Amino acid sequence: MKLAAPLSLLVIAACGGTPAAPVANRGGAAGHVAGDVDGDGRPDEVTFADDTVTLNGQSLTIPAWDHTAASARVVELGGQAMIAVASQINEDDLTWGIIQHDGVGLRWIGDVFLGGEPSPDELPGDGTIRATIGNCGQSTTLTYTIRPGVIDKAERTTGTYALDQCAACPYVLVETGAGLRFVGESLRNLAGPARAAEDALALPVLTAGQRELVVVLAEVKPETTYLDALTVDFGGARVAPRACGAACTVDGQPEVFTLGERRRFVFDVPAGFAGAPVLYARGYYQPFAPMDAR
Repeated sequence: MKLAAPLSLLVIAACGGTPAAPVANRGGAAGHVAGDVDGDGRPDEVTFADDTVTLNGQSLTIPAWDHTAASARVVELGGQAMIAVASQINEDDLTWGIIQHDGVGLRWIGDVFLGGEPSPDELPGDGTIRATIGNCGQSTTLTYTIRPGVIDKAERTTGTYALDQCAACPYVLVETGAGLRFVGESLRNLAGPARAAEDALALPVLTAGQRELVVVLAEVKPETTYLDALTVDFGGARVAPRACGAACTVDGQPEVFTLGERRRFVFDVPAGFAGAPVLYARGYYQPFAPMDAR
């Protein structure tokens, strides 16, 4: 759960290539110009189209990623500027892919899970990006330090762990012609192996003639999902996903994924089916172990 915060004001340029005025440099390396990604002494503009980022005539296609890229922009960190590729956001699962200029060209160096749009305080101008997430009665501050070619991550947790305050996950998304759509949560309230069970979630009505259904499970809370089996009921016919691996059968050997990770499943729609299918998931989620405030 991303704690509420105002939108960041540190955006230099947004998706579509329409630049915004560069922000004032908030400190850092002497001689650095705010918004200068490639070190040429001028604030930069970035455009984004077809999963490709372009900066001053140099382009980089986003590598294989667990997320759907939605936009790109230049972000000033204080003493350095980078390109942030924002994932398509559903509820509170925003992730930024980080691109730097290494002196020769654009370079993808990894990603950072934020939950939601960072506030100005979460971009303090010291070379870090910060995010605050919460669950189970605790609040965790994530600090990502961006260095040349490297992202370092540190965590600080406060509050008292309370199992009865743990939120349900994972989120369930379905692919549409316009991208992913959030439809609800799965394994609701099934916290811990003792509560492992099957639950059901109605999915949106399929379009006429639709031949496949794509379901994405996203873990966006500080917990781990143990998915033992996943099927979709199409009017009484239970269908397993293609290439479902550990999630094919109820065998006690679950598909495991944790905070910031996703799993994508493709289902074949039976011929002649019309209406709203139902997703059945069996398993449980395990909140992260209690952490002492530190």
